Amino acid sequence: MGMNTAELLRQFAFLSPFSHEQLEHIAATAPHFCYQAGETIFKSGDPSGAMYLIISGKVKIHRHDEKGAEIILSQINAGSVFGELALLSNQPRMASVTAVVDSEFLVIDRNLLMDTIAAANPDSILKLFAVLGNQIRSVNEREFRELLNQRTLAAEMEIERQRALTQMVAGVAHELNTPLGVIITAVSIIERELGGETFTQLADDPDASQVVEDLQDALRLIKGNVQRAHLLVQDFKKVSVSQLTDVKEPMSLSEAVREIVNLAKAHFRQSGMRIEIKDSLKLTEQTWEGYRGYLSQILLNFLTNVQRYAYPDQTGGLAEIYIKTAGEDKFCVSVKDYGKGMSPNVRDRVFEPFFTTGRSTGGTGLGMAIVHNLVTSALRGAIQVESEPGKGTEFIVTFPRRIPD
Repeated sequence: MGMNTAELLRQFAFLSPFSHEQLEHIAATAPHFCYQAGETIFKSGDPSGAMYLIISGKVKIHRHDEKGAEIILSQINAGSVFGELALLSNQPRMASVTAVVDSEFLVIDRNLLMDTIAAANPDSILKLFAVLGNQIRSVNEREFRELLNQRTLAAEMEIERQRALTQMVAGVAHELNTPLGVIITAVSIIERELGGETFTQLADDPDASQVVEDLQDALRLIKGNVQRAHLLVQDFKKVSVSQLTDVKEPMSLSEAVREIVNLAKAHFRQSGMRIEIKDSLKLTEQTWEGYRGYLSQILLNFLTNVQRYAYPDQTGGLAEIYIKTAGEDKFCVSVKDYGKGMSPNVRDRVFEPFFTTGRSTGGTGLGMAIVHNLVTSALRGAIQVESEPGKGTEFIVTFPRRIPD
């Protein structure tokens, strides 16, 4: 390492508090190791027997998630130190380190480090603690950013998946409109002809009249099912926010929620369901620039779900609507019940188009898919659900105080 060994070591922040003599002692005592590109220096879980100073080269610090995918925490170059935190705490390695290119290291083991610290003066030790504090803070911030990036990516992927599904559903609905229209027109023509003079004259013929009656029964079945299919197609189209329209306006969020609930209370009261509003907004916090119609659809879908699934068979129960702030620039509106709750499988799939556990009671599996799209696309917000079997369910929606154009 030449004549400037001590000065070279002082360039490492971790060693900078030590004296010139101490740095020369480290340089004379600590061994050098070289690793080739791709070679592992140590693995997560290995004993922490030494710290490494990168004299030349580059390494990556990484670990694996629960699915075995590699997460690169950082890549560091010559002049950096790694392994010191585990060494000082005497804990197993928290991550693996691999050489990115051919690299050279000065390796300081625990005994040499402890002897150096013991011989240092109090000021040097305080400076060392300051350096360690900054490194710990840097590691925590880096891991926090990595975790935040992963969650953001997962949320964006989920939104894109939902958007793709709903676009597909809306597209299929659009394509079905034309053949359904033709069928409805044909049914009307057949219905008109069966009631016309030609077929009326066949009433005196028992065989012919029976055929006409059978045709009329079949026609009623066709007509009823075509009308149901037409209504379903209209619901399919609603899954796509682009098929819905609303006007953005400034309003009191608290008043808007109360108006929506007051209009719906009579309907839900028939099933014994009670609705209570828990509003924690101050008067000066209530202004929302958003879409009253979209908010109405979201809340009514939530309440319908409570009525149908949380308290089935007209058993009735309490539904609470919470209104509060979520930071300086967001609102949070949640709907909570104390009913049947959901299994983890149902909870994880609740926003999927066509997924429903209430097909026999008229559920189409579109209500929560519509809500998800309204929240994420129209209100530019986020939605989550918390539920456990037998402990009720809570849908939580956060959205900006001012919906961007």
